[in-house]
Amino acid sequence: MLGAITGDIIGSIHEFSANEDSTFPLFAKRSCPTDDSLLTWAVAQALLKGDADYKPYLVGMVGYYEMNSHRAPLSAAFGSGFSGWVHDGAPGERDSYGNGSAMRVSPIAWAFTDLADVLEHARLSAKPSHGHLEGIKGAQCTAECIWTARQSRDTQSVRAVAERYYGPLPSLPEIRATHRYNETCQGCVPECMAIAAGTTSFEEAVRFACSIRGDADTLAAITGSVSEALWGIPADIRQRSLAIAGQCYPGLEACVGTFEKKWK
Repeated sequence: MLGAITGDIIGSIHEFSANEDSTFPLFAKRSCPTDDSLLTWAVAQALLKGDADYKPYLVGMVGYYEMNSHRAPLSAAFGSGFSGWVHDGAPGERDSYGNGSAMRVSPIAWAFTDLADVLEHARLSAKPSHGHLEGIKGAQCTAECIWTARQSRDTQSVRAVAERYYGPLPSLPEIRATHRYNETCQGCVPECMAIAAGTTSFEEAVRFACSIRGDADTLAAITGSVSEALWGIPADIRQRSLAIAGQCYPGLEACVGTFEKKWK
């Protein structure tokens, strides 16, 4: 869970910058959680309450943000389709294949021992707002890769899982040369899995994800969620992320602590 939040915070200031420099300072004055972190928090809240209906938690997080947005130096930048759906009363289900389903799914991979449960809850968490087959696929691939990383701590096992979903993953040089801003699951999840499987530390993975001219906060959130399970998060990065999370959005830091006491 914290891997996604940390990646999101680090990537927040690079989202629209087309950044290509991986040597950037990890944290800046305006670094803060975005919708990636808030919706990850929503999924964690549902899990902590033993609730398989994720929709009220996802929808409710928009209202929480609107009451607390003054605390954060950057907008949470909820997708226009998602926020419009929420403000319309969240009727039915949205047939989206945006990367939002993958960015928020990480708590599920820690909360269940059985892979079948992980995949089913990944589907349930995606379905309200990202019910397109590609939206569900992105959530399930990310969740299974995190679950596999937890079990094996092996990058090749993670790569093998991702390639079952998407076919051969691109190389890191190919990603650096060709990736362009993309907000779809199919345009982000394979690259994120390749980055997580092709780097050797949490920091290296997040830096790479934030320096390929893309949707930096979400790329780093998805990549960071897998890299946390592979490598863990360095203590100094962990502490800084938690401090920023708590300062911007009261309750987020505490939820991470409660979640990790129960499942990590």
